[in-house]
Amino acid sequence: MKIVVCCKAVPGSVTDVAVGEGNALTYRSQFQAMNECDEYAMEEAIVLKRQMGGEIIALTMGGITTQEVLYTAAAKGADKIIRVDAQVQDPRAASKVLAAALKKIGGDLILTGTQSRDSLSSFVGVATAQQLDVPFAFAVTAIEKDGDNAIRVRKELGGGRSADVRLPLPALVCIQTGIQPLNYVPPARLMRARQQRPTSLSLADIGLTQADLAPRGYRIVGVAPPQRTRQAQMIEGSPAEVVTTLLAKMKEVR
Repeated sequence: MKIVVCCKAVPGSVTDVAVGEGNALTYRSQFQAMNECDEYAMEEAIVLKRQMGGEIIALTMGGITTQEVLYTAAAKGADKIIRVDAQVQDPRAASKVLAAALKKIGGDLILTGTQSRDSLSSFVGVATAQQLDVPFAFAVTAIEKDGDNAIRVRKELGGGRSADVRLPLPALVCIQTGIQPLNYVPPARLMRARQQRPTSLSLADIGLTQADLAPRGYRIVGVAPPQRTRQAQMIEGSPAEVVTTLLAKMKEVR
């Protein structure tokens, strides 16, 4: 079985956050780390490989600094690591890049996280499955093999409920945190993984152009820090005056 894990690089530590030009956030970050949900997906892929055999491919997109998450994936047990050289912030564009890359790479089972720590959109995995036209399940907490060409998954429905679903392969599964314990990667293994050269794909290699990534159907009209709409008011005076003021305030909010 060929398992592809989509691993997003997110800022590991952020300082000097501000709203910059072009309705975008600016910040300083010392290093890139693997998105937490995607790391759980990688751990699940390792367990599935032990049970079913096959290979694990770790896939990410971004500049050269995002390769750090690929080295982490290789140190954990990924057999191949691939980076798409594309700077993408928009979730719709990200799903288009992933879908195009996955069509080129192929795969029986595609694993993503439920959401990324930076955008929290919970959109990319589902949109990627739709563009690939494959069955998918969201917020999955367990996976097991069901015959030669299918898997059975358990997914959360909310409110403490869950559902068991059978998916024919190929399929895409969005992994929920906690599906497997996260394993510590020894520094020596990570150093050996950095000697592995990732495969780099350009947009042209996957049949896309920069124009294909332009947002369509919507636009960001503004980005701003949260506005304080209410403030605490200190009531002063004698006990009787405080009580009178409190009663008046309570009548106002009824």
